[in-house]
Amino acid sequence: MAAPLWCRLAAPRHAVLGRRESGANRPRRVALQFFPGHAVIVWMAGEGGTPATPMADDKGPVTHHDHYQTLGIAPTATAEEIRLAYRRLAMRWHPDRNPGNANAAEERFKRVQVAFAVLKDPAARAAYDNERTAPRASAAGGARPSSSRARETWAQAAASAAQRAAAQRAATATGKAGVDYVCETSIPLETAVLGGTATTRVRMEADCLRCDAKGVRMVPCGGCSGTGHVKRGLFNAQATCERCAGRGQEPTPCDHCAGTGKIRIDKSLRVQIKPGVVDGTVLRARGMGGPGLDGGPNGNLLCRVHVRKDRVFGVEGLDLTRELRIDFVLAILGGTVPLLRFREHIPVEVPSMTRSGAVLRVAGMGLHDRARERTGDLLLTVVIDLPTRMRPLSDEQLALFREMGGGGLV
Repeated sequence: MAAPLWCRLAAPRHAVLGRRESGANRPRRVALQFFPGHAVIVWMAGEGGTPATPMADDKGPVTHHDHYQTLGIAPTATAEEIRLAYRRLAMRWHPDRNPGNANAAEERFKRVQVAFAVLKDPAARAAYDNERTAPRASAAGGARPSSSRARETWAQAAASAAQRAAAQRAATATGKAGVDYVCETSIPLETAVLGGTATTRVRMEADCLRCDAKGVRMVPCGGCSGTGHVKRGLFNAQATCERCAGRGQEPTPCDHCAGTGKIRIDKSLRVQIKPGVVDGTVLRARGMGGPGLDGGPNGNLLCRVHVRKDRVFGVEGLDLTRELRIDFVLAILGGTVPLLRFREHIPVEVPSMTRSGAVLRVAGMGLHDRARERTGDLLLTVVIDLPTRMRPLSDEQLALFREMGGGGLV
């Protein structure tokens, strides 16, 4: 406890102590005693110059710390002034910066934190100001509530106001959706028709592992070379390093992520392709994009699909095209021929007397447009394939062929 500082004040007693007392203005001998984080306590000198009972103003004895006095600011201070005062006092009274008096510094540091927690919130500050400026007991009557009850009253009001503000923010806050990742992939026509999977690479954000996504790394302090102490003065007295507050380490921006906590990486993804995808289709994977902000949803992954050309099948809109090679006997007599459509066989009906170049249509065997709910067909262009060699025929067989052909004239 600090020793009292005695002085003489030539002023009315009520001007010094807030007491209303009749009498002439005469010098009074008072003691001012200062405590870290406490209000100034004024003692009146009793008989023989000894301190008498501590006196207080009309508001009654101080039973808890005034938050404005704790931060050293006026009750009309702005939010920015409150923040600056808190930062200044927090750095001054941090226990690590006061190794010689850690217990007192920790107590003062806690009071600074409590004062800032109340005054930084508008609702809690308003409730605290109402309790702080509430009328006290007077001679006309009316009992002054106890300090514990008063603190309970404004604490409940502050909590209620904070709950209402939080509920309002939750009701009105929609958050911001994360960014959409865009990529492209190329697939064969077979995958577009029958479905399957495709591999693509997308550039996305990821947490920096070197700094645990904090954006800073702890390195040895440059002021004390990591010892936490420096030598000062003529006799090289050891003192706590102010640069690192005695920790021996200081934060520095991460060189891997440039202090952002995020890095860009190329990630390989497997994309599920549904049957019937056409060239230029954009596939959407919900929630696979960047993380949302302020509780917003994650972005999406948008993948544009390009269909490569096939050596056998062609594409005309939603229709698949290819050649159908048949022999002249099937062209004349007609029949059913199996056709390989990628990995599956489908039956194709060939009418009798089918000419070369005729187009046969197989309905529903093309590509499917999911957006317009339309499905193309399979278009087969007939090509009559004559044999390169033919076994010897009898006279009756040759006569039959000549009769069918009309003597070679069309």
